[in-house]
Amino acid sequence: MAKKRTIVLAGGGHTHALLLKKIQQSPLHNTHIVLLSTTRYTPYSGMLPGVISGHYTAEQAHIDLQQLAWDSGCDFIEGSVRQANPDTQTITTNTSETISYDILSINTGSTQSRLVEADHCLRIKPVHQFFHWLYREFPERLNTYSTPFELVVVGAGAAGIEVAIALKHRYKNKGVNVHIASGGSILPGYPASIQRSVLNELDKKNILIHRNFRATSVEAQHLISGSGEQLHYDQLILATPASPDLWPSESQLTTDVHGFIVVNDCLQSLSHPNVFAVGDVATRASKELPKCGVMAVRQAPTLYANLRNSLSGAPLIPFRPQQHFLALLSCADGRAIASRGSFRAKGRLVWYWKDWIDKKFMHQFPLPEPGSFDYL
Repeated sequence: MAKKRTIVLAGGGHTHALLLKKIQQSPLHNTHIVLLSTTRYTPYSGMLPGVISGHYTAEQAHIDLQQLAWDSGCDFIEGSVRQANPDTQTITTNTSETISYDILSINTGSTQSRLVEADHCLRIKPVHQFFHWLYREFPERLNTYSTPFELVVVGAGAAGIEVAIALKHRYKNKGVNVHIASGGSILPGYPASIQRSVLNELDKKNILIHRNFRATSVEAQHLISGSGEQLHYDQLILATPASPDLWPSESQLTTDVHGFIVVNDCLQSLSHPNVFAVGDVATRASKELPKCGVMAVRQAPTLYANLRNSLSGAPLIPFRPQQHFLALLSCADGRAIASRGSFRAKGRLVWYWKDWIDKKFMHQFPLPEPGSFDYL
């Protein structure tokens, strides 16, 4: 009998979650599959603004990866990649455990670049740290303020916009002023009509936009721009563009100038054909794709097919991204904004549509039991 081959899934992102669901339905025979994830519970990005605004519980917006792995006949290890050596086909975890593989798939996501190590400066990733601040630290701090609390979100992409709107909704009438510091236009890459619609929403909600404020440093709870402007904050939240972990660029894997793993159209590393990378951690050599949850979800069927084909020696298939994908932005008040190609929509029906899509996605997976999070 042929020796079992080991597939290591590094990271518990959206692509790997859907991959495990597919493996549960159609197992990859004669394989030993290991999922390595920094946390047992992985957040679904589409519902996180709804958790902040109070529309969902944290449990509703997280997948129980350990249970999902077990249901799929796979092992689960809680930990992170500290080092990868694709030449020896091993990865080393943060606990110094060495794991050997025949095939490695990487879906470790991204983080936000930190301006500086400053007091009251928080990234929205890792999500569990952000939620600990949201549920525990921030309410305690807010109770000590007699003057308006100045909360500044750095970054005006979809994540920054939705987080700012959700925070404003959660703390309306509680003395919290929400600002967005943007280095350029809001929602870069979105149609101008959507940008105008969102600006109108921000204005209605009294969320202050500081455009052309390219933050470069922090000094005594003041955000400093490249031109020397200052913006006072009591809490700084970074929702800046995706930034990779350091370990990919420190391995022998081919990475781009930013440190993202470069893959071909089949989601395969350019330098090591038995390594695949998907989601935010990867960048495609032929054409860069948006780093968003929709793209990661769409990559799952192609990744499954190419893992199966790698095992059998069959040709790999290319990932064919949609030319236009659906973008849904929550207004945190029972309305949402939709955009796809030339299609635009806004209102309560769009929120119900978004809510249905998100709940349908999460219905595929095991969710955490109530009381699973220590910050609640």
